[in-house]
Amino acid sequence: LLLRERGLDSCAQECWSVHHATVSRFLGVPDASLLFCGMAIGYRDPQAPVNGLKSERLALEQFAHFHGLGD
Repeated sequence: LLLRERGLDSCAQECWSVHHATVSRFLGVPDASLLFCGMAIGYRDPQAPVNGLKSERLALEQFAHFHGLGD
């Protein structure tokens, strides 16, 4: 929300976990630590086709059950 407040966008980059050894060496991350996720920060291009991608999602009721909330 703080990024959006400043007109920026962000995107979690979990793919770093696949390349953690290479990135960790570059960043000097200790062997006892594992780089799992990064974050891209910048200005989106609303005209770029990739930014129009809408993936199909299951309805909330199909994968989550809430107990104790008015049941």
